[in-house]
Amino acid sequence: MDKVAPKDGFQANRDRVAPLLKQLRADGIGHMIDGKVVASISGETFETKSPADGAELATVARGSAEDIDRAATAAALAFKSWRDMPAAMRKKLLHRVADAIEDRADDIAVLECIDTGQAHRFMAKAAIRAAENFRFFADKCAEARDGLNMPSEEHWNVSTRVPIGPVGVITPWNTPFMLSTCGRSPPRSPPAARSCTSPLNGRR
Repeated sequence: MDKVAPKDGFQANRDRVAPLLKQLRADGIGHMIDGKVVASISGETFETKSPADGAELATVARGSAEDIDRAATAAALAFKSWRDMPAAMRKKLLHRVADAIEDRADDIAVLECIDTGQAHRFMAKAAIRAAENFRFFADKCAEARDGLNMPSEEHWNVSTRVPIGPVGVITPWNTPFMLSTCGRSPPRSPPAARSCTSPLNGRR
């Protein structure tokens, strides 16, 4: 098989991402709060550019403390029903998220590639890793609240785990999608598996 030259590979990715960017440019990128895409309360936006060539990618809602409060409030309202959902149901839902990621893994990879400037060969693996993370933690749902049984010579200590509520998250810029799916709360398990809701803030 002939090797694809770096320049040809870059153009292939540009061509692949073009229809996706067309939609993003038409719709803009808002905040996902309470299951809805919404604008910033202030109405402010900024243009995000590709570090690969400086091209403008989309108009993005500029978040503020008020928007974070709105997201945190929505997460707090969703917390009780998510906390009380049986572990088997949470497991099923998280696997459905993984299925959806795998279905759109190539779209995610090329968008992350153009948005961050990372090599496509790396971002393609990162997109699949995101789905694997959801599956790993989905399978941990049943034991997420298990505590420890710690006998000693003089005492018998028993611990338990309980959901604490919404967990705020900031994801770094280099692989934002994948990193938002792993290691987000101690001990190395995301809030979703441990019955917590989680507002997510992307760092730019």
